Amino acid sequence: MGPRPSMLLTLHAVRLLGFTDTAPAARRFGQQPDDVERLLIEAGAQGWAVRSSFAGTRGWSLTMAGRTENERLLTEELENAGGFAVVTGVLADFARVNAHVVAACSKLQLEWLAAGQGPDTGVDQATHQTFAQAMAASQELETRLTTVLARFSGYAERLQYALEKAALDPAWLTATDVDSFHRIWFELHEDLIATLSIRR
Repeated sequence: MGPRPSMLLTLHAVRLLGFTDTAPAARRFGQQPDDVERLLIEAGAQGWAVRSSFAGTRGWSLTMAGRTENERLLTEELENAGGFAVVTGVLADFARVNAHVVAACSKLQLEWLAAGQGPDTGVDQATHQTFAQAMAASQELETRLTTVLARFSGYAERLQYALEKAALDPAWLTATDVDSFHRIWFELHEDLIATLSIRR
């Protein structure tokens, strides 16, 4: 049995996933699909979400009004948890690590593009170390975050899994079609700035 149906978690799941169908949105925070479908239909009626087709798939995405409502609910959640200082501090520490992760991802993508072989060319030790250090940092950041907001749990475990998969298939560092390191890292960044109502 999943958590109590939550409009906050439903809208936030769609925001983090970007364009998603009901089942993945429900899985993101362990909610029941039927509950999430009902909440998304309600969100659609409120003008917060739209269901559309893209590249042969159907899914939900947030409207600008939906992003605003999501941020209102997140602000309310953060105030109730008394977590503003914690999340602000984590975002500042995340930003320092983020610069290295973004640079490493860009470096790999450019190298693979230049080689014309994709991830099969592998990853040098220094770049791998950057990802390993970021994964280790995420564990400490998640520990701090979950003291005030339990919904931040799981990022470090997902990053570790992606790094383990990347040992055999480097595409798991930057790919967009799997739960890659870069994809999870980007999601964590989006989660932090959304929680603080910061726009990119």
